[in-house]
Amino acid sequence: MLCELGSCLFTGVIVRAALNNVEQPPDSEIPIPKYIWQIFFPPPGTAVIEHDFVHADAWIELSPGYTYTLVGARAADAFIADNFANRPEIATAYHALTNPALKSDFLRYLLLYIHGGVYSDVDTKPVVRLDDWIPPEKRRQVKFLVAVEYDESLDPHPDDFTYKVQFCQWTIAAAPGHVVFGRMIDRVLEGLRDVAAAQGTTLDMAEITNYNVLNTTGPVAWTEVVFRLLQEMDPNIKSYDDVSQIREPWYLGDTVVMPLETFRADYLDEWRVSWRKGRKALVRHFFKGGWKKNPEQT
Repeated sequence: MLCELGSCLFTGVIVRAALNNVEQPPDSEIPIPKYIWQIFFPPPGTAVIEHDFVHADAWIELSPGYTYTLVGARAADAFIADNFANRPEIATAYHALTNPALKSDFLRYLLLYIHGGVYSDVDTKPVVRLDDWIPPEKRRQVKFLVAVEYDESLDPHPDDFTYKVQFCQWTIAAAPGHVVFGRMIDRVLEGLRDVAAAQGTTLDMAEITNYNVLNTTGPVAWTEVVFRLLQEMDPNIKSYDDVSQIREPWYLGDTVVMPLETFRADYLDEWRVSWRKGRKALVRHFFKGGWKKNPEQT
């Protein structure tokens, strides 16, 4: 699959997979709509997506009845204009961003806030049918699906992470309008203002470091927002220790927190255990994005 930059219009690259007869609730009763979103903002000088980078065919094959959309730059601009005219601060911040990682992070929250569905980075590949991610008896209940990306007690690399547990934002599923995205959008706007203010400049002129990405739109900021949401749902959650060692899907209110290996089939590979044995991994991440400007930069 090749997609020229900007030609992935919001209503252009959409594919309907054939429906299979499975014992599932009617679509009208499932809060998370059957949309799949992926985003591609290529580096400067790159005009196409290489076919071995994107796994759209796998997403389509394993998502019968879903609508798949690959969002390019022009489609993203149109989406912002159509949906956030009443919040000009969102459009202003979005268009000021020149860092592709910041922009992609921000856009995924905006897409899921407005439309809902499943977001996943382009360098991911599903290994289980999307309709099987949540048991049929739970699908009416779940409005937000998030997975653990890192758990120090299971996969210790303490120097690389801010918290003992970090939540994944390369794959997320949600109903439209979920509160977690409203809060994350506000968090992003506040963080971006702080970055520009700290440098005494405007956002479009600010020097964005890896630290800025992680703490404004990336997994550190996302983890803090998700953790506070979980605390509201369960007052017994006092620290990140209370959300570690998750071995099975944890249903909490309208949310399900999935175990570490859920969107990290590679995690089980690293431990020389095939994901097929545990039957818990849903997505494989190939980590081809390379969002860091310089791996040594902080």
